[in-house]
Amino acid sequence: MSTELKTTIQGAYSRFLEAKSLKPRYGQRLMIAEVAKVLGDIDTDDEGRRSGDPAIVAVEAGTGTGKTVAYSLATIPTAKAAGKRLVIATATVALQEQIVYKDLPDLMRNSGLNFTFALAKGRGRYMCLSKLDVLLQEGHAQTATASLFEEEGFKIEVDEVSQKLFTSMIEKLAGNKWDGDRDSWPTALEDSDWARLTTDHSQCTNRHCPNFGQCAFYKAREGMGKVDVIVTNHDMV
Repeated sequence: MSTELKTTIQGAYSRFLEAKSLKPRYGQRLMIAEVAKVLGDIDTDDEGRRSGDPAIVAVEAGTGTGKTVAYSLATIPTAKAAGKRLVIATATVALQEQIVYKDLPDLMRNSGLNFTFALAKGRGRYMCLSKLDVLLQEGHAQTATASLFEEEGFKIEVDEVSQKLFTSMIEKLAGNKWDGDRDSWPTALEDSDWARLTTDHSQCTNRHCPNFGQCAFYKAREGMGKVDVIVTNHDMV
C-alpha cells in the first residue's frame, strides 16, 4: 500500500471522528487497517487486472464496532486509487437502504472523502413500461366493452381502482415525478398489483423492446456505470 493511500485513509478516519465527536475504537481501527492492507497489496498487471492470488479478508466484529464505517473508509479510497468500482453486497434490503440513505451520506459529510454511490436492485423492483401500456390499453378496452355488454355479465380484469393506479403511474413517469422503482412510489403497493407490472429475465426482450430507451431497470443499470460505489444484495452479485 502506498504512503499516499495510507495518509488518505488515516486522514479520513481522523476527520470523521472529530466531526462526530467520537473517540477511536480499537476494533474499528484494526478492521480498517486489515481490510486496507489486504486490498492495498493486490498485485496487478499493466491493464489493472489482478496478477496474484485472490485477496480475501474475513472480519467478525460485534455490534457497536462501526463495521460499515470501517470497511467503507478502507475500501473506498483503495478502490478509487486503483481505478476500480467498489461493490458492497448485503443480505437484506433493509441493510442496503441503511448504507445508502444513512451510512454513506454520513461518511461523505464528515470524512472529507469525495465519492458517488448508488443502490442496485433486481429487475423485479422496477416497473415494466410495456406491461403498464398493455394494462392501460386493456383497461380502456374492457371498460368500453363492459358498457356495451353489461347485461351479459362481461367481467373487467382491470378494475377501476387498478385503472386509476396505472393511469397515475404513467402520468408520473411522463412528468418525471417517478422513476419506475417500486420503493419510490409514494404509497404502498399491493403485491398482486405489482406482479402485473414487473417482469423477469425470461420475459424481458431487452433491446428489442420498443420501450427500451425509457426502461426504468436499464436506466438504473446505466447509472451504475457512473458511480464509485454500488450497494446491492448477495443475489445480484
